[in-house]
This record gives sequence, structure tokens and C-alpha cells, in this order.
Amino acid sequence: MKMIKFFRQHKFFFFIIAALALGLMGGVAGSWLAKSYLFDSSYNLAAGDYSAQGLVISNAKNVIVQQDAKIDETVNSAGASLVGIYKKQKLAKPAGGGFAAENFYKISEAAAQGFIITADGWIVTAFPLAKNYNDYVVIGGDKKIYPIERAASDSLTEFNFIQVAAEGFPVRKLAENWEIKRGSLAIGVNQAGLSWISYVKGFSQKKALLKSSDGYAEKLVLNDKVPAEFTGSVIFNLAGDALGLVGGSGEIEPIAHLKSAARSLFLNKTAARPYLGVNYINLAELAPVVETVDFPQKGAVIYRDAKGVAVQKNSPAEKAGLREGDIIVSVGKVDISKENNLANIIQDYLAGDKIILSYWRGTEKKEAEAVLGELK
Repeated sequence: MKMIKFFRQHKFFFFIIAALALGLMGGVAGSWLAKSYLFDSSYNLAAGDYSAQGLVISNAKNVIVQQDAKIDETVNSAGASLVGIYKKQKLAKPAGGGFAAENFYKISEAAAQGFIITADGWIVTAFPLAKNYNDYVVIGGDKKIYPIERAASDSLTEFNFIQVAAEGFPVRKLAENWEIKRGSLAIGVNQAGLSWISYVKGFSQKKALLKSSDGYAEKLVLNDKVPAEFTGSVIFNLAGDALGLVGGSGEIEPIAHLKSAARSLFLNKTAARPYLGVNYINLAELAPVVETVDFPQKGAVIYRDAKGVAVQKNSPAEKAGLREGDIIVSVGKVDISKENNLANIIQDYLAGDKIILSYWRGTEKKEAEAVLGELK
């Protein structure tokens, strides 16, 4: 009787306990049902709290499959812009006629590979062909054989250009340096049909502080060392845009470095490079010991090299009146900065172009017009 009386006096308290117990049981059951039937078990978010980031993963497996399919699509489409370069075969006359292996090019045994950069047959390659291009032919993915009609060496890179008589060659977009993002996928493709995957690490810079207005300072760097079989191959992004070319040393030349030479080839049939003729230090790579508002924080200060040369004799820069100590702050409408160094800006022009240089001489702002020469 005492127990019954106790429950009657405290029935509200026991009601609260029962409600909490039922709620807890419902939560456990709901969680079990959700895990068992409602969520895809192919991924696990238990490693971190993503709610604050608004992250929703509907199907992780599908994401991976889609990326794999996109990589395969990129490799196949990019491969169409690669060609093989072969030593010319001399026809043999086998005894008794019939088949002779010497009368065929072995597709898997190319002397080198090339990358198509124009629809009318200009090709870039790491293979040195400037002097002996008549001894080689080009074979495309359709096995059509093209004699090489002309060749030109690039004075700034280790690459060479050749042209064959063709129309409608498949070309890829050549990415600008600013379009190449750190951490993005990089796909190496060679003419043999092999592919290799890495990620963009960034751009390396020459450690020397002093630079020339007529040479590139950076290379494209990936997370992994380029395998030997990809020497001379092309690096693409997932969209199929060309990012860089692998040279004989394994370094990757950003594809944007070839645009000036390619435009010159298209217009003048020669790979002429523009030439200004100064040595400089990019102020973006320096920090003043004492802050001052009187000295520019950005620009290219003309500075002498180990031989004591700041402005080359008879150069376009000397003819424009530039001298040691001048600080070039812009070329045309493009300001010189950490991302836009003087050499890269100059190489966006063609030999013979007129440019306007804005610069400081002491505390006086000046302008000069220069006609770019041809780099020899």
C-alpha cells in the first residue's frame, strides 16, 4: 500500500522519466533505420563535422566514376593532337616480292613526338629538327604520313617548331599561366597512348635575383617527377587544355611561353622572339629595410649584371633612352608585379611592335616608346 501511495504522490515525476526514456529509444531506432536504409554506406563523414561548411555528398561513388570517365575522355581527345616523328624509311625490294617490314613505319617506335598547335600544320617538339628536318616525316593518329616542309628553333626554350602540309588539324586550347591553379589535376599524355596523372604544385622561379627582359624565369612544377617515358609529352588539365611541355631535362615549360613564337610563326613563318635588352630586379621580390613612401614598391629596376651591363648596347631599351637605375612600372596598360614580371610581359608582344614604357627616374615619372627588336 505504501508503494502505491508513493507512485500516486510522485506520478508526474515518473511520467517525465518515462517520456525521456521513450524519446531516447526513438532516437536510437531512428538512427539505426537511417544508417540501414536511407544513407549510402559507400562513404563516411564521421571523421569531421562538415555541417558548418554546408557540404552535402549525395553519392561519393558516382563522383569518382564521373572523374574517371572525364580523365579517359581527356586522354582520348588530347591524344588526337599528338603526332609521331619518324626517321624516313627507304623502300626495300624483298627477294621474291611480298611483305617487307622495312617498308612500314612501326607506330610504336617513333623517334620523337610532337604537339599540334595550329590547324594548318605547325607542330612543336622537343626533338632537335632545325637542321635535318628533311630526314624525318610526321605520322598522325590516322596513320597519314606528312613530309616536313620547314622547321624553326625557338631562341628562348629548348623546343623546335615544324610544319607539314595539313588543313583542319585538331588543336587544343593553350592555357595562360594565371589559369593554372595549384592543386588542380594534371594529366600527362604521350604519343604512344600512355597517360600519367599528377597535380599542379605551382611555378618554380630561378633563384638568381637578377633577370633578363628577354628570358623566362619560371617552370611548371607538379607533385611528382615526370617519368622518363613522358619526355617530350604534353601536360593537360581535366578540361583538355594544354598546360605545359616536358623538355629533355624533365622540366615542364608552361605552354603560355610558346604563344609569342606560335603567333610569329602564324604571321611571319618564323619563330621570332621580341627583344628589349635590359637586366632587372623585380621589386616585388624585395622588402625595404626602412619603409619609405618615396620609393616604388613594385616595378623592374634596371640593374647591372656580373659583366657590368644594365642596358645592352644598341638595344631597343638604349635607343628609347632607358638607363641603369630606372624603374619600369608598366608596359602599355599592364603593371609589373609579382605575377606579371617584365620578361613575361615583353614576350606577349612580337618583334617589331611598338611599346610604351612607364618608368621612374628618381622622383620623376617618365614615358618612353620602344620598338622591340628580334632576339638572336
